[in-house]
Amino acid sequence: MKYYIDEMGEHIKLHNMRSYETKLTQGWGKHKDRLYADYDFPSLSMVELVEWLELKTSKGRAIISISTMNDRIIGYISLRNTNKFFKRGELGIVLNPDEINKGYGTEALKTFINWYFKKLKYKKLFLSVAMYNDRAYRVYRKLGFKSKYTFWERFDNEEINPFLDEEYEDIKRYFKKVKDITYVKCMKMELSTLSTR
Repeated sequence: MKYYIDEMGEHIKLHNMRSYETKLTQGWGKHKDRLYADYDFPSLSMVELVEWLELKTSKGRAIISISTMNDRIIGYISLRNTNKFFKRGELGIVLNPDEINKGYGTEALKTFINWYFKKLKYKKLFLSVAMYNDRAYRVYRKLGFKSKYTFWERFDNEEINPFLDEEYEDIKRYFKKVKDITYVKCMKMELSTLSTR
């Protein structure tokens, strides 16, 4: 199933990402806190960018551009793991680090959620968040997402060592090492239109 979105918020617009827009990700900034380095968009050639978009939009998935009103691409939302019969899917969001803490992410999510439940008529929306990402967790809670369960996911960020770097002492409890592989504790969250009785 293909998903088509063309929605507008007060300060942002959402639409299916176009091939030429992938190039604009290459001008994005980098996270100053290297804990978030794996959220930085990688440096890719135009061919690789087109392949990335094709991969991310195959098998019922969608990549949705987040742009300002003057059409500056500042991030994207991914829709994946969809099931049209059970009316559910999972989202992810990536923002240009230079555009964080300006309200764009929250507004983009509100606009997406409205489209997802009212126009697409889906019933459940899931997401996963790393337990150390308190800012994102607070935004998701504010939008109505409920915590469902925790799980461990491989942590592939080689720029930091959460066990040795003193600046990460207060979040060290969210990491574990098993056979030389580092894992991070994550929270699965859910937003649903169904009764929770």
